[in-house]
Amino acid sequence: MSEQFDIVVVGGRPAGAMLAHHLGRAGIRTMVVDRACFPSYPAVSTPFLLPHGMALLDEVGLAPEDYAPGAPWLDEVVLEFGPHFDVRLPLAEYAGRRRFLVLDRQDFDDCLWSSLGQYDCVTRRDGFTVTGLLRDDAGVICGVRGRSAGADEEHIPARGVIGADGRFSRVARDVQARVVHRRDDVSTHVYYAFWEGVAPWSDGDPVAHIHSSLDGWSAVFMPMSRGRVAVLVQSQSALFEAEAGRPSEIYLRALQARPAAWRRLEAARRVSAVRGFKRLGNLFREAAGPGWALVGDAWLQKDSIDAQGIYDALISARMLGRALVPWHRGDVDWRTATAAYADEATGHMRPMFDATMERLKREVYSIPPPFVAKTILRWLLTDAEYKRRFGEVLVRRRDPDRFVTPGLMLGALSRGLLRSLLPPWGAGSSTG
Repeated sequence: MSEQFDIVVVGGRPAGAMLAHHLGRAGIRTMVVDRACFPSYPAVSTPFLLPHGMALLDEVGLAPEDYAPGAPWLDEVVLEFGPHFDVRLPLAEYAGRRRFLVLDRQDFDDCLWSSLGQYDCVTRRDGFTVTGLLRDDAGVICGVRGRSAGADEEHIPARGVIGADGRFSRVARDVQARVVHRRDDVSTHVYYAFWEGVAPWSDGDPVAHIHSSLDGWSAVFMPMSRGRVAVLVQSQSALFEAEAGRPSEIYLRALQARPAAWRRLEAARRVSAVRGFKRLGNLFREAAGPGWALVGDAWLQKDSIDAQGIYDALISARMLGRALVPWHRGDVDWRTATAAYADEATGHMRPMFDATMERLKREVYSIPPPFVAKTILRWLLTDAEYKRRFGEVLVRRRDPDRFVTPGLMLGALSRGLLRSLLPPWGAGSSTG
């Protein structure tokens, strides 16, 4: 191809498509390529879209009825800790806006891809596999090379190339982007499948239900479109790997071994294959270099326990898109623009990354004895102020590093002890 684009975005799923939205709105000539053909087989993902993620889609004019057709609205998450207690987190209330939902990635990705057709300056190429990057005489990235099925290799020149191609990013590999921060000590395995006929957690509106058996394993029930529920199993990586059999067999045994989870599935039917990840990575790569930048999972990978994956993709895409506007105008060079993006994105993401690592240590890698679960853990998580702050962190209305304070901990534990000693506070239901 002789036509030169300002930007080639490699990867057209949430991070890449959202970036292309922001570039298209700024009039930046953009080519988006993806090896899949849309509508495509869904990515390995079944994510929550919390209210703060929905707000980012509002900004580019995308409506829930388009990207999540038929998905039930959710108001709260129920956290269940073994047989000891459960607590409700009204995340929509903490967010101060409408409810949230669970995404079907095929519906979501297809909507994002199709919606790029509104921009005259954005060109889409699906079914196109990038086989390498182009470099100028100084070694600066200046485009991509690749091919469509059965076609000759093409060269697509560009002033900059963005890797939005996920955890196993071809762009990151080809530019040899360094891992600048990594946490391997709290890795997890995550597998899921879709089910029909799942029993409700309780009467009333559907809720997201997270059951932790306090032994390094948990199960998550996520109501979604078409009457299905995504049922996810997560565990310490070493515990999953110690089990015999295929992942699908381990997944099913893990659910059957946990009565609080299996009661919802006894009369249900699994309607999909079991899919997932082993040893989810927790890392940051270099965000940018000469002629290239990374966004979404190509740049930042983080365990799904905090339900921030889609938000991370969308917000990092917005930050990069905005940083590239002054570069496109000629006000700053590529290095300055992408350095600004790297600083802003890292400053926003790193506190939540660190908080998520600590949460994995507490909730997956620490196995409390029953006495601690019934007292200290229960007192904290059923305390109204602790719950509110925790919920505000999840919907990004409170900085993670300002969540836990000595005063909060002392107050929550004191109030919990008082509730357990003085009727009627300690005599009723254990539900928070």
